[in-house]
Amino acid sequence: MVRRRNGYPIKLEKWYERELCKLINSWRSQADDFFQAFIKQHVLGGSKILQDAANDDPNWANVVQQALKLFAVTMDSAQDEHTTESIVRRWLISVDNFSLSKVKKYASSAQIEVGTIAINPLKDNTTLVNYTKGKITENTALIKTMKRRYIDQLQNDIYYNINNGGGATDISHAINYRTGMTLRHAGLIATDQTGKVLSQLDAYRNKQVGFTKYIWRSMEDGRVRPKHRELDGKTFKYDDPNGGDNGQLPGEPIRCRCYQDPVDEE
Repeated sequence: MVRRRNGYPIKLEKWYERELCKLINSWRSQADDFFQAFIKQHVLGGSKILQDAANDDPNWANVVQQALKLFAVTMDSAQDEHTTESIVRRWLISVDNFSLSKVKKYASSAQIEVGTIAINPLKDNTTLVNYTKGKITENTALIKTMKRRYIDQLQNDIYYNINNGGGATDISHAINYRTGMTLRHAGLIATDQTGKVLSQLDAYRNKQVGFTKYIWRSMEDGRVRPKHRELDGKTFKYDDPNGGDNGQLPGEPIRCRCYQDPVDEE
């Protein structure tokens, strides 16, 4: 029976992705509601009604343009920043606790005493406090940027469909398509950031405990990139600019789920 690799917090990554997807789906609901209330009435029938001189609202283009501007302002001002930061903070603390449990296990196996370096970063260690604050800010900014891009691209999608004679169904499809793209982007953020955070927390704690080397571990699944499959099981020194993946630790390359096992040299 093959041993299941459990040095990477896949459940925490998936939780983070699910929470981001809930946010994105709430954006889609806002977009759908706004479309139904302010835009749909102007695009029923698509290009035929829009190009008809007998249209009851000959100023439909200005009306739609103003509606889309209002849509952007309304979406952008929605109060979800507190929710976003709360999600990020909960995810980060959970990944930190995962890292903490690992370093305690490794140190215990190597009969090394764990001191204050292995505590919750939100309490006593200045280095980890600053790191934690920085990652919360970074991830919150990533999500805000993703939302801003969603709004801008959705506006462009709607403009494109209207200018090409699209009707209500076409615009609904455009909203679904853009939402799907954003959901996939959320998956990338969750994987990439979980790997990076775990990698940096593990490396800091392992070095503080006294480990100077680590073994590269992959998840041993079908998603492991060929180069990381070759690195699996190899030993490297911490802070070696040529070690790992061109100087990067396991988990640091984009969308990498590899992780490090510290090595007791004695």
